[in-house]
Amino acid sequence: MSSSVSAGPRIRSVGKGGGSFQIACGLLIALSGALTAFAFNTVYARGWIDLEVYREGGAAVLQRTSVYNLIIGDNWLKFTYSPFAAMLFTPLALVGMEIAVAFWVLISILALEVVIWILVGRTAVKHGGRRATRTLLVVVAILPLYPVTLTLWNGQIGILLLLAIVVDLTHGKEKWHGIGTGIAAGIKLTPLIFIPYLLVTRRFRAALMTGLGFLGTVALGFLLLPADSRDYWGGAFFDTQRVVAEQSVNFFNQSLRGVLMLMPASWPTVPLWLALGAVVGAGGLLVAARTAKKAGELAGITACAIVGLLVSPVSWPHHWIWCVPLLVLWAQRAQRVDAPLEKAGVGLLWFVFLLPGYITLATIFVYPSHVGMWLAWLMGSYPLSGLLTLLALAIYFGRSDWRPRKRGAGDG
Repeated sequence: MSSSVSAGPRIRSVGKGGGSFQIACGLLIALSGALTAFAFNTVYARGWIDLEVYREGGAAVLQRTSVYNLIIGDNWLKFTYSPFAAMLFTPLALVGMEIAVAFWVLISILALEVVIWILVGRTAVKHGGRRATRTLLVVVAILPLYPVTLTLWNGQIGILLLLAIVVDLTHGKEKWHGIGTGIAAGIKLTPLIFIPYLLVTRRFRAALMTGLGFLGTVALGFLLLPADSRDYWGGAFFDTQRVVAEQSVNFFNQSLRGVLMLMPASWPTVPLWLALGAVVGAGGLLVAARTAKKAGELAGITACAIVGLLVSPVSWPHHWIWCVPLLVLWAQRAQRVDAPLEKAGVGLLWFVFLLPGYITLATIFVYPSHVGMWLAWLMGSYPLSGLLTLLALAIYFGRSDWRPRKRGAGDG
């Protein structure tokens, strides 16, 4: 097992007096976001469409009606999560929408701050105040990014799952690694990509624990919601039509399949997607494993998450919340090696995850006459960035391995 697993950053207290002001500012940001969301939803009753789906799913569980027959809101949305997730969402159905919105935004921003605290801790753990300051600055820079804003605006669960996976695979006792990721996969299936990643990195126990955690959620669903579990695992989980409701929103499906679906009808979309998915999936997992060995577990799981986003049938912009660790980790490296070109690359990537989403959204809903294929190329910057990231990692670590062998030296 690689030493990078045990060498991951530890969650430490800031220390007496160190960073107290910055922590207070972080709490103020989260509280301000929650109060703003509460006020906006109270006055306008708009936004947080995914949170509404979560609440309706939880309400269906409490009312003992079918979760997968729900048609929710003006957008005619359906519940696309597991029965286990529906059970977890039941507390949201016990409070009003305004309270649920405020609570969800609060814990989401706090979770984002904890994730960034962990990431910043890779290089700033010796001084608590400096770590807190850097965390606060990064939070301010990250919050405007479209995947982050959309996650908060829609009331998505992505930030909470990001935190659960990062903590699960990099902190705590190693024998329990994987349980949290398996439970996360039981809520939303995408974290299952970490099972093959853990196998490739030879973390067999963690892969086993991930599988067991996931199967535990499935078993609990069949025990408490047998009819819904039969519906979901009998085929609803694989029905992408439950997710992609309208052709226009396909501009926002930023997976390989989503991009291919916008190509001319004569293209063999499905065979191309399967072929590309196989190549990117297998090659990307090898790159992620190499990245974990050379750059640490946080970098490895970030690369693995990018692989999952690319090969998934549907990856909405808010699924690209993994741009947060990607940007922070790359910024840390660019600062450490003092590489101007890499610093410029970090800035460019920040703009990629800032502007295209807002431009596309404004064009579709404010200037619909300007909608065209140029939006597909604009939003295609997400999967293109993912592919280039994997390619850059493959070239960089491949070159670092090739050079010592050429000199006749062993791997260092």
